Amino acid sequence: MKNRIVPFACLVLILLLAGILRAWNITDNPPELYPDEIFTYLSAKNIVENGRLVQYRLPAYGFASYVSSSFFGENPLGIRAPAVFFGLVSILLVYLLAMELFGDRAAALFAAFFMAVIPWHIHFSRVGWESASFLPYLLLSVYLFIYGINRERKWAIIVSFGVFALTLYTYLPALVYSTLFLACLLVIYRRYFLRERRVLAAGLTVFLVLSAPYLLAIFTVAMFAHKASILLTFAGGINQETLSVFGSNYITHFGPDFLFTDGDPNLRHGAGTGVIYWVMLPFLAAGAVYASITAGRRNAFYFILFWLAAFPLGGALTDDGVPHAMRSMAGAPVICLLSGRGVSGLARTAAARAGRAYVSYILYAAAAIVSLAPLPGFAKRYYGEYPVISAPDWEYGRKKLFSGISKLDGNYKRLCTQKLHYFSNYYFIEFYLPDTKLELINDIDNPRCALEGTIVVQKYGVKKYWDSRLVGKVSGPDGSTLYYVFTIEE
Repeated sequence: MKNRIVPFACLVLILLLAGILRAWNITDNPPELYPDEIFTYLSAKNIVENGRLVQYRLPAYGFASYVSSSFFGENPLGIRAPAVFFGLVSILLVYLLAMELFGDRAAALFAAFFMAVIPWHIHFSRVGWESASFLPYLLLSVYLFIYGINRERKWAIIVSFGVFALTLYTYLPALVYSTLFLACLLVIYRRYFLRERRVLAAGLTVFLVLSAPYLLAIFTVAMFAHKASILLTFAGGINQETLSVFGSNYITHFGPDFLFTDGDPNLRHGAGTGVIYWVMLPFLAAGAVYASITAGRRNAFYFILFWLAAFPLGGALTDDGVPHAMRSMAGAPVICLLSGRGVSGLARTAAARAGRAYVSYILYAAAAIVSLAPLPGFAKRYYGEYPVISAPDWEYGRKKLFSGISKLDGNYKRLCTQKLHYFSNYYFIEFYLPDTKLELINDIDNPRCALEGTIVVQKYGVKKYWDSRLVGKVSGPDGSTLYYVFTIEE
């Protein structure tokens, strides 16, 4: 019983720490709901409540945020709470997957621990984007597949095919990862499926049936083709130039700048720190060695090796902001898995050479303390400085702006704004002012904006109309003025 209680208690503590790191001040950090967070939620809401599609969005996160918002409200907490939930589920699945891959509880606990504290996973477990739902689906599909193989559970293997298909509905890069991971596992465990052909047939049938609507949309919806033509590295064909770009993009994701020091240059994708910590490097290297020499675990090693080679593909196949922490986030679990295996391997080797079992426990404690050492510095950066320095990247100010406008609503006839987003202002009105009767005009040069009873929102302080008066300003975290609000009285 004791052997079960201690690991369970450790796992609970890991999840508790992870929950605090992911939920702390989530309403104000990141400092503003980004348009993609709002659009994903509203797309799901309109489908559920009105039966109409306003914008093509993959549904997994949108529907989760809709359910969450019904409890917490249409606010940052309601929209971002599913990201926290999906993040915690991912950590639990890393633990379970490590148990199946390594058969080593210490390695599994440390893999989950690293997943809980690395900047890479903390950040993307706090933002209400489609990508937040990607990892738990991918990890669950891999776990069920390997669990089913290891324990001769045919139902688990067939279900895993279905989850691989459902992964496609989470995030566009999932098309690459889900199909490649499934193909790799089929090749590695081909002997099993040569023996169990009915399981393979049933699994493929489930996969094709569940993925059919997604594949139909990919090939028929113009938006997906347009996005691919803009972002894909090989959109212009495969030639020397595009191959060179792909190679450069691919290698960048293994560079020390991305992994340990600067991370993704886009401040929406992190706080300008490495995606993992330097202290993990020796554990990561040791884990690769131990995974390669462990007897009876060759298939697990081949899969991990494939995973490590495949994770940069989401960023390398797109030439839009490289390195790209979000599109390559499939790398976070495999790095944590190997690092956890490294801690366990080093501790067990040292204990065996010392001839004292307690040596391993001392080293486990030392590894945990050393690995936690960078966390305070990251926390200071992420929870203290990041909301201020990243405000422009998150297009800060709209929440304050519409909160002020809501106080004027009812006394005016129309709202004239400069373009607040490249896509549309109407979604912001639907989200922030759902019951407004104001006429929305997305152009302050429109002649109707000069009429009495108008609210005019400008990004500069000089009056657009001589008879308007300044009634408010929206300031950024640094004190700069972002919006000026004028009114033309009746």
